[in-house]
Amino acid sequence: MDDFLWSALETPAIQAFDHQNTFLDSNPYKLSFIRGMEFRTESNQLDPDRQDYALRLNPANPWEIKRNNQYFQTYQEVSQLDRQRELKKVLKAHYEAIIDWAYLKEQKNIKEEEQKIAQTQIKILEAQRFSNFFDANDYVELKIDQLEQVVALEELYFEEDAQRNKIESLYPSAKNQIIAWTLNELISIEKIQSVIEDPQMVSAYGEVAYRQKQVELAESEWALEKSNINIGYLQAQYQQYRVDQDRSPWSIGLGVTIPIFNPNKGDMTKRKLEMIEAEGNLADAQNEQQTGLELMKQKIKTLTTRYYNFQIQLDSLNVDLLSSNLQQMTNSNPMTVVKLKSSLIKSKSISALMKKEIYLAYMEYLWHAEMLQQQPLKNYLTPD
Repeated sequence: MDDFLWSALETPAIQAFDHQNTFLDSNPYKLSFIRGMEFRTESNQLDPDRQDYALRLNPANPWEIKRNNQYFQTYQEVSQLDRQRELKKVLKAHYEAIIDWAYLKEQKNIKEEEQKIAQTQIKILEAQRFSNFFDANDYVELKIDQLEQVVALEELYFEEDAQRNKIESLYPSAKNQIIAWTLNELISIEKIQSVIEDPQMVSAYGEVAYRQKQVELAESEWALEKSNINIGYLQAQYQQYRVDQDRSPWSIGLGVTIPIFNPNKGDMTKRKLEMIEAEGNLADAQNEQQTGLELMKQKIKTLTTRYYNFQIQLDSLNVDLLSSNLQQMTNSNPMTVVKLKSSLIKSKSISALMKKEIYLAYMEYLWHAEMLQQQPLKNYLTPD
């Protein structure tokens, strides 16, 4: 089970985020202190003997360099949080695949047991053909039930094959391996109740943190657009004809941009709109996490109460004692005991379905609590 869960780290989507992070670690986004370099020439008075040459350097805006670094550092943090979001999705799919498989195995075992009981009932009736206990209508109904159980079992086999294909698509190494996950080896219902009541089982790092960082990224992009202004130039000029005039052919020019007019207003407006949208997404994420936690906690409590009440009702029937008493009666029809066992099997099916729903709600709770993807990774389905 652990191998299957941790294989989520090897999915292409997660690997892509890891490659991005490795690339950004090398700081490929750092700007040069020189924004541009130009070689310039002009014909002075259209005289071929008076050709001027110049080399112009455009220094980078120091505020732009700083804000560019801040933007990509924030972008890397956003990427790492986005990786956690993707890992959470993949892990949830793995957890749900385990639960579905364990439930299918339980249902298949129950159907096989039902089939055996039906065969026993038919054998008993066939042995009672010449007694007062024999009922032809019961015999026909049992034969029909037996056929329906065969069909239901085959449907479960088809579902099991489909579920196995899903597991193998998530974890190719599962091919040709025995998958032995069962409901009995998963975390107990009692332990789930203690988990959802633990305040430490709610993390601040997840969707909310990602949305918060998205707001910071939008602010960084807005600041970068604001500083994306050419601050001026430094130019060295050479004029050959001045040599003939016994003057120095070299001259230095300097230009400084006066930021009265902002050419980036349109882009800055777009970034401002992105900031507003990011703030709205943050508020939605905060509300969704809190609401989701409360809803899932209440759902688990409701399902658990129903599960325990169902078990209490079954225990109150004391089926084992009743079955023993029926067997001791001399005039008892053996079919009655078998029918009792058949009813008990059906109750096992309902109990397994309740457990499945509790486990799925438990995964939803951990999803909203942002615990599935937290490091170090833990298997939240094991009893310990």
